[in-house]
Amino acid sequence: MKKTEYSFVQEAENVLHTLDASKHDDYDLPEFTKEVPVSSRKHESGNTISVEYDWKESKNESIRIKRIDFRKGEDLDGLYKVAARDGADSICFRHNNTTYIIRKSVREIAQALYNAYGKIKGALESVIGYIRTVLGHEYVMAKVEGPVWAFDKRISKESVAYVDVDSLDRKSKSKLCEMIAERISELHATNVIIGRFTLNNILLGNNDVRFTDLRKLRVSRKRSFVIDEFKSILQYLFAIGVASREDVYCAIAYYSAQNEDGCSEWYQEKTGKKAGDQLDMAARIEQEIYS
Repeated sequence: MKKTEYSFVQEAENVLHTLDASKHDDYDLPEFTKEVPVSSRKHESGNTISVEYDWKESKNESIRIKRIDFRKGEDLDGLYKVAARDGADSICFRHNNTTYIIRKSVREIAQALYNAYGKIKGALESVIGYIRTVLGHEYVMAKVEGPVWAFDKRISKESVAYVDVDSLDRKSKSKLCEMIAERISELHATNVIIGRFTLNNILLGNNDVRFTDLRKLRVSRKRSFVIDEFKSILQYLFAIGVASREDVYCAIAYYSAQNEDGCSEWYQEKTGKKAGDQLDMAARIEQEIYS
């Protein structure tokens, strides 16, 4: 895939002046209370630190942490409360000069993502822990590395700036498609799929893309399933006007070259015969995207 020199920093900064930084979703709560835990207990096991907090009964609606498990080396000592409504789906906040994103999940998924991080290729966000709140909600926790931009207003806070996809010019959209194709190809090489991909699964850095909101991340049972996800991603990007036909063609050409075995298996399942070459596989994928 042809590389182009482009920085999303400049593009994002061009639209930031139109945003009111004081406006956030209604999960935000003022930090007017000085309520603190009555006690805490800290444990270490392997590379994980666990802290449990005890609280007095309260009608406070903000997130009060009952237990937090996080990786050694992370500066999360003293994180016992988040100024957001307990039960909100996706929350961005800052603690000790670092920005974090927490997303409501279930314990099993949060633990699985925590244990799997670092073992999967594909430019994933840094999953560094998980939380149980006093009200019983579970959250998976990721660290934001450096200033980034997102298409999801719910997490557009602190060092995560919001960018409207409609504000991007054609060159920027093509670059975005290129990076998504490269990263999803890398992820699919490990037989892992995102599940229900949208632009809300994207964090933009300077000439880089990371996948965020990994709650539907899973290992595919068959190699050919990842091709269906790739096809769905391109259909989605084309439908919302991010990918042009040229972008789709370039993405397919790159992807089929990087994931030849999976594409070959997918082609055989679809047609009942083996592909003559990569052009046959690419043509079939392209045909189904526009069908």
